[in-house]
Amino acid sequence: MSRPMRVIVVSNTYPPADISGVGTLVAELVAALDRAGHEARAVVRRAPPGDPRAIALGGPKLLFPLHAALAVRHLARSRPIDIVHVHESDGAAVVLLARLARLLRRPLGRARIVATLQVSYRRERRAVRPVHADGRVVSRPTAGERVFAWLRAPVHAVLGRLTARLADAVVAPSRATARELEEDYGARDVEVIANGIASPPGLSARRAAGADATVLFVGRLRTRKAVAVLLQAFARVAEAEPAARLVVLGDGEQRRALESQHRGLGLGERVSLAGAVPRSEIADWLGRADVFCLPSTYEGFPLAILEAMAAGLPVVATRVAGVPEAVEDGASGLLVEPEDAAGLAAALLALIRDPARRRALGERGRAVLAERFAIGDVCRRYVELFERVARSGRADAALS
Repeated sequence: MSRPMRVIVVSNTYPPADISGVGTLVAELVAALDRAGHEARAVVRRAPPGDPRAIALGGPKLLFPLHAALAVRHLARSRPIDIVHVHESDGAAVVLLARLARLLRRPLGRARIVATLQVSYRRERRAVRPVHADGRVVSRPTAGERVFAWLRAPVHAVLGRLTARLADAVVAPSRATARELEEDYGARDVEVIANGIASPPGLSARRAAGADATVLFVGRLRTRKAVAVLLQAFARVAEAEPAARLVVLGDGEQRRALESQHRGLGLGERVSLAGAVPRSEIADWLGRADVFCLPSTYEGFPLAILEAMAAGLPVVATRVAGVPEAVEDGASGLLVEPEDAAGLAAALLALIRDPARRRALGERGRAVLAERFAIGDVCRRYVELFERVARSGRADAALS
C-alpha cells in the first residue's frame, strides 16, 4: 500500500436516512478506506447521530452542492486532502471549486477529484416519454415527470458534463453507462466499477413448488420503470396460470394510472399494488417471492437486480443499458426487449411453470453476485483507483 491518504467522499444520500445504491456504496467505501489505513470521511446531508465517519451538513437538498463545496474547502484548510470523491451532479460545485483552487494554488487544489456518475441525464430525459405495449400507449408521463424532463434533467446534464470534463477520473457502474458518459458528456477514459451490495441475506425456505409462483417488482413507479407493460404482460400470465401472483412494491408518479389500469384489466387479487414499504422489509418480500421482474425502458445499473440475485431469485428484465452486464441471459435470468408485453409474459410463464429452472437460475445469480458484485470487491477497486490517482497527483505536484 502507498502512504495513507486523506479521502473525502461527497454524497447527497447516506444510510439509514437515504437508502440507495449510492448511499450504500458511500457508507461501505468509507469503512473500507478506514480498514485499509486511510483517513476517510463522508460529507453528506443527513447521517445517524454519532456516526464518526460522516459529516452531516443538513439543510435543503437543493443547497447541498454549495454546502458540500464550502465544507470540503474548510476541511482542506486544516490538512491536505488527497482525494475528493463526488457522486452525480451534486459534486459539480466541489469540482469547480477544486479546479479553481488548483489554478490559484490554494490548499484544496492539491486534491484530486474522482467522480462517479450512475447515469447520463440526457438519456434519463429521453426516457420520459409515452410507453407502448400491445400496439398502443399504456403509460404517459405525469406533469411532474415532464417538469423533470424539461427543467431538472437539462440542469443535471450540464452539471454532469461539467463534472465529467473537470474530474481527474470518472467512474461508471457499467460499460453501457461508460459509453453514454463518453458520448453525452465528453468524458474520457471512464473507469468501470460496478455497483455492489453488502453481505447477501440468507435464502428463504419458502419457494413455490409449482405454478402458484409470486412475481415481484420493487422500484419507484415512474414511467421509465414500465410497470404498465408488466401489468399488460401479467394479464396474459394470469389467463394461462391463474394461481400465479404479482406484487408491485413502490410508490411514485404513476401510481394512480397503474391502479386504473389494474381495474381495467380485471386483475383483481392476482395483482397487488402494495405501495411503498420500509426499506428494512424489502429482504423479507424478496424471500417470499419466486421471480423478480424489472421491465424498465431505461436504467443505469439497478441495485434492485443485485438484491434479487442475493435472495436467490431468477431475474426477468429488459435488455437496456447496464442490465445485461448483471443478468446473464439464460443463466441467471431471462432478458427481453423493452415494451414487449408478449415477450415479457412468455419469459415469466417459462419460469412460473418450471420451479427447477427457477432454482438453477437463482443459484447462478447468487454465484455471479459473489464473483462480480460483492461490496468488498467493489470497494477494493475504488481504493486501488484512489491510490493510483493520488500517486499521479503527487507526481504532478513534484514536477510543478
